[in-house]
Amino acid sequence: MMSWDIELGDQILQDLYAWIDQIQLSRPKKRIEKDFADGVMVAELIKYYFPSWVDLHNYAAANSTQQKLINWGLLNRKIFCRFGLNVPEHIMRGICLGRAGLIEIFLYNLRTKIDDILHHKEKTSEANTLTSRQVQQYSSPTEQSSMSKSRINGGNVSKKSQSMYNLNTDMVSRIEYDEKEQESIAKDEEIQILQAKIRRLEHLLHLKDVRVDELSMQLDQTRNLTGAGVGSSDRRQPTHMPFNGRR
Repeated sequence: MMSWDIELGDQILQDLYAWIDQIQLSRPKKRIEKDFADGVMVAELIKYYFPSWVDLHNYAAANSTQQKLINWGLLNRKIFCRFGLNVPEHIMRGICLGRAGLIEIFLYNLRTKIDDILHHKEKTSEANTLTSRQVQQYSSPTEQSSMSKSRINGGNVSKKSQSMYNLNTDMVSRIEYDEKEQESIAKDEEIQILQAKIRRLEHLLHLKDVRVDELSMQLDQTRNLTGAGVGSSDRRQPTHMPFNGRR
């Protein structure tokens, strides 16, 4: 569980700033509480380590608190969950408002999660390189002789060696499966967001059509009234003139 109520010492902060400075981001770093307030540079930082996890076009640079919260909410739902990181609402709002010290605590927790994943991947990669040849190298002479006889007789490696190899393979397959599953979940969420946008646009288009129809009806009524007024003024009443004929 991440801690959000901690004090970071000077050495930890300097190390954290150095870690951020080594990553090329889209905007120059000036004031860290403002630089990361809209979440865009957080998305870029994560993409630096995990390129397939982040679609940067989903995160728009923002000045308004509302748009900043939208960016952070999207990061929290789609990306942070992959780290097992859940950022509370009040922490996200505080970061958006530029409250001093909060972004450093968040970045410290994020870096811890990134380091954990990278370390896990490194260990998994090392385990995956444990081939049957390496298993034979570290096995006893009796096991090596047994494996050699099995190969000569057209058999496979010993059950013990094969089990170790299968275990490592299963570990890698499970991690790859989890990553693919998370990618699939992220894509599904992105599709749902796009579908919601489409429904919203369709609704706005419908409202626009209704408004156009209303204005058209009002225009027709105005024309009819105008035409009726002109017609009545053109119809002249007959005038009776007195007869002034001479006798």
